[in-house]
Amino acid sequence: MEGDLKGALNRGELTPFYQPIVRLSTGALSGFEALVRWRHPRRGLLMPEQFLPLCDEMGLMSDIGAMMMREAARQLAVWRHRHRAAGELSVAVNLSTGEIDRPDLVSDVQTIRRETGLPAGALKLEVTEGDVMRDPERAAVTLRALRAAGAALALDDFGTGFSSLSYLTRLPFDTLKIDRYFVRTMATNEGSTKIVSSVVKLGQDLDMEVVAEGVENAGMARNLLALGCDYGQGFGYAPALSAQEAEVYLNESYVDGAAPLKARG
Repeated sequence: MEGDLKGALNRGELTPFYQPIVRLSTGALSGFEALVRWRHPRRGLLMPEQFLPLCDEMGLMSDIGAMMMREAARQLAVWRHRHRAAGELSVAVNLSTGEIDRPDLVSDVQTIRRETGLPAGALKLEVTEGDVMRDPERAAVTLRALRAAGAALALDDFGTGFSSLSYLTRLPFDTLKIDRYFVRTMATNEGSTKIVSSVVKLGQDLDMEVVAEGVENAGMARNLLALGCDYGQGFGYAPALSAQEAEVYLNESYVDGAAPLKARG
């Protein structure tokens, strides 16, 4: 596996797949989150947990992060050019652990926006609580630079860590993402419902958008909407799709006026 990974990036085997993000109130497609997959020549399509830990050991995460930003932004620019209705879509890319400290991160965002012509906010970077809280002051400097470079910013898996709320008010995040665990257990755990409700209220008070992960069916979507949540993503709408599949999904959602959603889990 290690030997295969050494050339996988250069061979284009590591590639973004795209999971739809949908506005809960209307079902309209809002954008995609880009998630890495490995098209292994012998093992088939591999999920991140099957190879990212080894990538981390090999020091490849920064290279993968740069590739994901570049390819996801390029793909979004293609969709926005081909489909007039896609002009408001965004694409979100996860920053891997420690990538917020990568020296070329801000300049990469500037270069990518210049080469693709994407407007400010179309490329969104997702950062975990843990990455921010390792060194909040340093993270704040980098996040402000990324925002100035035209990237939107999301705080991922909010609620799973022990972040200081005082820092949240000082950091330039646009979006809070609720961890899928709380979303999936709302029906059976009153505490999860209270946490989701609190995060939604916090996002509203701070003028942030709130995205719920792990939306598996229409019932979940209705419950989240009742709590005031803005957006959802999860298998109820679609898994992460190849670029070709995502474009089909994009077309179908605009023809139908709303993204398809499973009635039940």
